[in-house]
Amino acid sequence: MDFKARLFILCFIVFNYGWTQIYEFTTPLRFGTTLNTSADESNAVFSAEGNMLYFVRTFDPKNTGGIYDQDIWVSKKTNEGWGTPYALKSLNNKLHNAVVSEGVNPADSSQRLLYLISSYGTERDLEKGITIATRENQDTNWLVKKKLDIPGLDIDGKYVGYTVSRDQQVVIVSYEGAGSEGEEDLYYSMFSNDGWSELEHLGSTINSPGFEISPFLSPNNDTLYFSSNGFKGQGDADIYYSVRKGKWNSWSKPINLGKTINTPNFDAYFSLIDNQAIWSSNRDGKDLDLWTAWAIEPPELILKVNEIKHTSEFQGADGMIDIDIESGVKPYKYQWSNGMTTQDIGSLRKGSYKLQITDSIGQKISRIFEINEPEAQEQHIIRFPNIQYEFNKWTFINDSTVNSYDSLKSVAKLLGDYPNLMIELISHTDSRGEETRNQMLSENRAKACYKYLVQELNIDPRRIIPVGKGESEPAMWFDPMQNKMIKLNEEFIQSKKENDVLFEYLHQLNRRTEGKVLRLDFNPKTATEAPASYMEFQILPK
Repeated sequence: MDFKARLFILCFIVFNYGWTQIYEFTTPLRFGTTLNTSADESNAVFSAEGNMLYFVRTFDPKNTGGIYDQDIWVSKKTNEGWGTPYALKSLNNKLHNAVVSEGVNPADSSQRLLYLISSYGTERDLEKGITIATRENQDTNWLVKKKLDIPGLDIDGKYVGYTVSRDQQVVIVSYEGAGSEGEEDLYYSMFSNDGWSELEHLGSTINSPGFEISPFLSPNNDTLYFSSNGFKGQGDADIYYSVRKGKWNSWSKPINLGKTINTPNFDAYFSLIDNQAIWSSNRDGKDLDLWTAWAIEPPELILKVNEIKHTSEFQGADGMIDIDIESGVKPYKYQWSNGMTTQDIGSLRKGSYKLQITDSIGQKISRIFEINEPEAQEQHIIRFPNIQYEFNKWTFINDSTVNSYDSLKSVAKLLGDYPNLMIELISHTDSRGEETRNQMLSENRAKACYKYLVQELNIDPRRIIPVGKGESEPAMWFDPMQNKMIKLNEEFIQSKKENDVLFEYLHQLNRRTEGKVLRLDFNPKTATEAPASYMEFQILPK
């Protein structure tokens, strides 16, 4: 028998604190015969203090409306456990009754509030909603007062479920609306100074072509638990949870609570009170009963730092961060501030690197690492980020593979970080072409960098000297075949001509721009003017 043959009105809400991340549970225990009977027990709701348990009993011939009615029952907690339940006769009628939540009136601490499904009109097909009943702390009788005025909550079907946030600012509704993905879907309404908002769909990630019912929202509003038959679970209906990504219609992919909680039969109406889970299940193949289990605290996500390697030279790029995860729940996701998503990162320059690690149950830790560098020394060569030029020109390349402007901005940052630094800006060419022309081409490329830094990035021109070296100083490259560093002269590059990709790559390594530390005592008050010729490009011979 499926859930629609069992319960006519589905609603569930709890204001008690609970865990928002699920790891494992103890073996489920069935509440004893004091609470469970041959009828269906579901929708367990605790009072704010946890000493009263409200639940729904269906298919009980003692119900006010008979065996096919559902009534509210109450049990009081004693030293021995839960006492014999009794029907809440003042709120039970021949319609379907259920408690949504019990708590303290936030506007008046001397008054209790009981949220109920709206079944206190004269017609059976009354517009669905939530009704509030009140009583003073010293009283025992509840008085039905008013409904929550949620616009658009006009439900044609018989099946509806609710959860309200602990701060009473958000209502999640399960029903079959006009925009539903399949059967019952999850919607939300938010409270503001203007009242409750129109219901909005929670989105297609959390809603499936099947049904989503019995929602329960964690106290901090970031995790939603619900039951569904639309995500290929253990059986009839399984309990899932999903984490909110920020907006109320943006949720993570639902995660099944696993075989400890879910069975091939019907499992729903889940909530967490502290670390105790309570839900309804017919896992023994008979009627719905109330079950409980305790959430086992997950291993804390702990980071271990194995090694932080700083750069070996000024403006070097051989820094490294090596970490391990000592404990947590695998798998882990890594997000570094430089865009890397690996566990360890290398080829690092001086700077701050922030890491955020998230494990599979949503635990997060963050850490900031500092990579340092040795002090600058005069005559030290600085290897800049990649600055490339169009072939046989001094026009910068900026495309999907290289952004020369960003590289020049890093040069400007270097000069900003070290205000007393003066550098040579040295450009090179490969060996193709006439030597004299290559010399002039390299000087123009150095001047192009100089002009951009001065005119666009407002660097003091007296701190930079553009220099061209033509093809006279080939770069060094580690040759994996010889397992050693090789000077990229023309003879060596020509030996790789059969490999077109490597041949062009080695030529590109020679077409580089780098720096050299000239002085460490720049003084803007005494420095002489920069030559005007640094702004003038030479005309290359044909």
